[in-house]
Amino acid sequence: MAESADWRERTYEHALEEELAGLERRLESDPDCSAGDLEGILTHLYHSDGADWGGRGELQSIILNATIAAYELTIARLKKAGTGPETASGSSK
Repeated sequence: MAESADWRERTYEHALEEELAGLERRLESDPDCSAGDLEGILTHLYHSDGADWGGRGELQSIILNATIAAYELTIARLKKAGTGPETASGSSK
């Protein structure tokens, strides 16, 4: 039984790490990207999570949950560093 849950945990951790790495690359390559920008994407991810009318399946749900967690963690980190929504695109220099 433990093996059946292991793949779920491995999948979640892998997807989370990959998404965090991708967000980090984006932030490094796009200095105008802010927590506000990422919050907009997160809003769409929340909508996708709630719109499972087609039955995405367990694997895709795990990946989507990890993606949402990566955005939430990154946004929290940016806000803590002082680059929150008040520095969203459009309000810079």
